[in-house]
Amino acid sequence: MTAGDTHDDETRKRKAVAEEAFRDALLRSHRTRNFVGELESAAAQFCRELRREGLAPEQMLKDAKRVISETIDGENVPVAERAVLSCIQHYYRS
Repeated sequence: MTAGDTHDDETRKRKAVAEEAFRDALLRSHRTRNFVGELESAAAQFCRELRREGLAPEQMLKDAKRVISETIDGENVPVAERAVLSCIQHYYRS
């Protein structure tokens, strides 16, 4: 295993952890509005990881929408919109 492989593994692990936290926050926010801050924080972390990977904004948005769709499946438009907005804002703040 090379140093590049180790770096790639670490990057994949960070992305997977961030994606899982994003999914959990989406589910909690979908059930109750009390978790909006957690949702924004998890969305921010997920989108920052994607930016660190060098993904273009369009690809970041596509990945974020994939996670949102897979997790809450369009059942809660306000939560989905908030998550997308948070991703965009935090992607450009990074």
